[in-house]
Formats: sequence, structure tokens, C-alpha cells
Amino acid sequence: MPKSYSFGDFTIDLDRGCLVRAGEEVRLRPKVYEALKYLIENNNRLVSKEELIRAIWPASFVTDDSLVQCLVEVRRALGDEAQRCIKTVPRRGYMFVAEVNPVSLARFDETRAGEGATATPVGAEVAGDFAQTKPEQQAIEPPALIVRKTNYTALALVITILVFVNVGLYFFFRDKRPEDDAIHSIAVMPLVNASGDPNLEYLSDGITENIINSLSRLPKLKVMARATVFRYKGQEADPIKVGHELKVGAMLTGSVVQQGENLTVNVDLVNVADGSQLWGEKYDRKLSGIFTLQEEIAQQISDKLRLRLTGEEQKRLSKRYTDNAAAYQLYLRGRYYLGKYTEEGSKKGLESFRQAIDLDPNYALAYAGMADAYYGLSNLYLPANEAMPKAKAIAMKALELDETLAEGHASLAVVKSQYEWDWEAAEREYKRALELNPGFASVHYGYGTYLLSQARPKEALAELKRAQELDPLSLTLSLFAVFPFYYAPPPLRQYDRAIEELRKMIETEKDFSSAHSLLGGIYVQKGMYEEAVSEHKKAWELGNNLWDLAYLVRSYARAGKKNEARKALDELQERAKREHVAPNWMAVAYVGLGEKDQALAWLEKAYEERDENMTLLDVDPVFDSLRTEPRF
Repeated sequence: MPKSYSFGDFTIDLDRGCLVRAGEEVRLRPKVYEALKYLIENNNRLVSKEELIRAIWPASFVTDDSLVQCLVEVRRALGDEAQRCIKTVPRRGYMFVAEVNPVSLARFDETRAGEGATATPVGAEVAGDFAQTKPEQQAIEPPALIVRKTNYTALALVITILVFVNVGLYFFFRDKRPEDDAIHSIAVMPLVNASGDPNLEYLSDGITENIINSLSRLPKLKVMARATVFRYKGQEADPIKVGHELKVGAMLTGSVVQQGENLTVNVDLVNVADGSQLWGEKYDRKLSGIFTLQEEIAQQISDKLRLRLTGEEQKRLSKRYTDNAAAYQLYLRGRYYLGKYTEEGSKKGLESFRQAIDLDPNYALAYAGMADAYYGLSNLYLPANEAMPKAKAIAMKALELDETLAEGHASLAVVKSQYEWDWEAAEREYKRALELNPGFASVHYGYGTYLLSQARPKEALAELKRAQELDPLSLTLSLFAVFPFYYAPPPLRQYDRAIEELRKMIETEKDFSSAHSLLGGIYVQKGMYEEAVSEHKKAWELGNNLWDLAYLVRSYARAGKKNEARKALDELQERAKREHVAPNWMAVAYVGLGEKDQALAWLEKAYEERDENMTLLDVDPVFDSLRTEPRF
């Protein structure tokens, strides 16, 4: 029977249970080693995912994502990104294709002996000593020899004790890292829905989002926002590689399985710096115990990252908003729908939150969700003066139930800034929300846009950059980080800098309609009308958003293409008969055509409706030509 297998520069030592390269052990987690060993023992044979899972986790229910993670770590250890050793056969399994040479017992012992100073096995050396001892020497020993042996025995005992003490001290102090050695940043990757039922996607996404929200309340921890981590959803991404891309110290991956009333959650926390596992756990719970489960996961993450929490921070981490499991699931479903950013999603989210409140009338977080749903409908699908008063009443109810609810303050801040234009109250609510949840990326964005409306572009840029740090892969936040160079008082505008940033964005995201739209607007301001038309046409074709059609009217008109401008305006007016068109967008079209009276009439209508686009009116370059008009 082979004692080891060699392939390329590597040897897998079956006795020691490790992978060796050039005499040095390559560190692998136990399950990763088992996966490699099984594939090598079955080299040149296709091993299905199911077979490999049964071999590595014989007594546990484990999903594909755990196996994929093992294979990612194996390939990283072997430097096998090109699949020269392990080949993936799509939808079927894996095959070890490198040449494998088994090493027999005799040959293995020779190899081991060659590595030492002599080739004499320890057992043979001991046997030889006994063979050379005569019977009479064994029977009677001189007193001096007895004393010498006693001294040797005492010395050996002392050495043994010292070894044990040092080993004990090593393991004791190994886990006593100072606070400076704590990990202060993390990305919680989307937990995989391994239930086999796409209708349960809301559950895995919701648990992920709640873990993110719980951790983001800790001021000492930087947590990547939902929009960034969900860019990786459905991908077989290497967590370590992703961690380096996001510049975080730790990565959490895992899966969720719901079968009836039973819930299984697997989680794995790794250190991005060295790839080591910080923690891993499998939870088997009843669905009714989902609250405790999430609290335990958040607490374990905090502990394993070596964060020292104050009593208040500990309280925030373990905060529970409802004890009704059904209401909680409805809340998760509502957030799942809101994340689609569509009219249907907002309406379905609204209904889910209502049902959650029916089950638990004191569920403050569900009220905050309802307020967000109404805001999602406002301006795009409903007039602001129809949706926002409802959002305000519901946000106030959420805060009446729980004044420490960051989500409630965030919702109220939006109402105060975007609808009521109560600037002092808006700033107060934004600051309170960030005090309660410093890692709330969307609130940093909201506060940043508020600061733009107050002609405070430098402060706005700082807030928008902070939002971008927390949510670096969010296209929307990347776009908003350019706003301070455009939406500013004339002396502070930096059009060339904005163009540079937008071109970089479009190089990597050619289909990002909003980037094309803003770039087109800047080209108009610089008198580059043909370029403006080109960008606004792309934006309209890609996004089919009515505001892009309004800006296209403006670009055509400024480029002297009056017929095209009128044709686009006719289409905008026709669409307005069937769906809501924000008055501000109509004003954009008419100001482009040079029809100031019409533009001002639509701005007055926007004012009456409390159109949210009016908040940037004082700094929006589009309306510079109207600033000397008395009606303006």
C-alpha cells in the first residue's frame, strides 16, 4: 500500500496527513486535504460532486458551496488556476489529471531515512542496545551506574516538564492576540440558497443582509455594503481573491437550507491575509430559532475578529426587533422585493411589510421598511405629494416604537430633505442615523446629496467617498461620487475632473446608462453638443428611463437638431399620458428648447408636487439660464 503520492513538485504524505513541497509542509485545512487526497486516489477518473461530498463529509449535510471552497483552496495551494492538476467538468464533477506516482512502504522509508543524519531506524537502534547487553550486566549494576542513570532520569523528567509547559504556554498565548492584531474590516458574501427552491432566495439574501446590518452598527468594524457583496452572487469566486479586491481583512461565506420547519446554516470565516480559517460552524435549528441563530453568528464573528466591544456596542450587536418568526420572514421577503428597485418590487415589499406588522404591531423595523417602500415609489411611479406623506407617518411610527432605530431615522431624514425641505431637521436625522449605525452606506450617500443641496460640495464629497468605501462595487455610489464636481456653485464646478472619472467608469461598465447620461449633461455645459447627443442617445437606449429622454431633448436642441428634439419631446409627452413623469424632467426638456416660460411653469408644478429633484435646483447647471428670471 502506498505511503505517499508524488505529482509534480508535490508529495502528499499519508502518514502525516499533509501536503509537502520541497521538504516544506503546505498548510491545508483538514477537509481541503481530504478533498485533494480523494481526488489523487481516484486520479484520471471523473468524480462527481455528490461522491466527493459523501467522501469528505460522510455524516453531514453539506452544500456545493462548501465543496467549491475546498477546491478553490486546493487549487490555490497547488498554483493550479489553469487546471493542470484538477480539471472541472461543468455540471458533472472533477478529475485529477496530473501524473501521480505512488510511493511504496520500503521506498518511503528509504526516502525518510535519507532525509536524516543516519539511515538506522529508531526501533533497530533500541533493539541493538539490548542485544549487546550481556545477561550479567542486566542483573547487577555498579552503584555509580545507578546514580548516573538516576541523574539521567531526573534530567529527562525536567526536560519533559519544560516541554509540556512551553507547549501549553504557546497554545495559551497563541489565542491572546493584542487588540492591535484585531481584524477591522469584513465582507459578508451572499449566503447560498441551497434549498433547491428559488422561492426561498429571500431567506438566504435576508439573513445575509441582516448579518451585514448587525455588524455595520459596530464603529470599529468596516463592513462592505449589500450592493457590493451581491455583485458576486451566483459566482464561484475565490473568497481570498475577492477579499483582496475589496481590501478587507476577513471574508464570511456560507449557505442556507430550509426544509419545512428545519433550517441549516453553514458559515466559514477566513483571514484574507493568510487564507487561514478563523472560524467555521454548522447550525441546525428550527425556523422559529432564526433570531438566536443570527445573533450567535454576529457574536462569533465579532469574537473571532478580536473586536473589543463596549456594553452599548454589545447591545447593538444582539438587538432583536421581533420575536415573531413569521413576521420576521415577511420582513425578509419585503427587503428582498425592495432590492429589485422596480415598481412591482416596491409594491410587493409594501404588502410584505404590512403583513409583518399585522402579525407584530410593534415591529419597528417593518414600519421603517414600509417607509422605504413608499419612498421607492415616490417621484418615479407616484407623485411625491402622494407617497411621501405616507412615508413620513410610517417613519414617525417606527421611531415612536424605537427611537434607537437607525433605519427609522434614515427614512425620516429622506422625508425631511427630499420632500419637506426642512434642512435643519434633515441634517439632524442623518447624523442620528449615522451615530446609531456608522457603517450605513446608503445614509452616507443620502447625507452627501443633502450637503450638495446646501452648496457644501467639499463636505458632500467626503460623505460620498465614505459611502463608496463601504460599497466600492456599487455603480450608483461610484456615480454619485462624481456629483460634487457637477452639482456645485459655478466657481466650484470641475467639469474636466468629472469627465475623467466618468470615462473611467464607462471603460469598465459600458452599459451603465446613468454614467452616459451624466457625461452627456457635462458635454452640454462644455458646448460639446454632438458628444452630448451621442451620450444621451446611449443612455436612453440602455436604460429606457424617461429622464434620459428629457435630457436627449435638451441635447438635440442645443446641437441645433430641432426636428429630432421635437420628435423626442412628443414621445415624452405621449408617455406622460400613460405613466408618471416628474415635472422636473419636463422642465429640463423645455429649458433645452429655450422655452423659458414653459420650463418655469413645469418647475412651479414640480414645486407644488414637492418633486425630489428640486432639492438640487440651486446647484444644477441645467437651470443656469433661468437664474436671472424673476419667476425663478
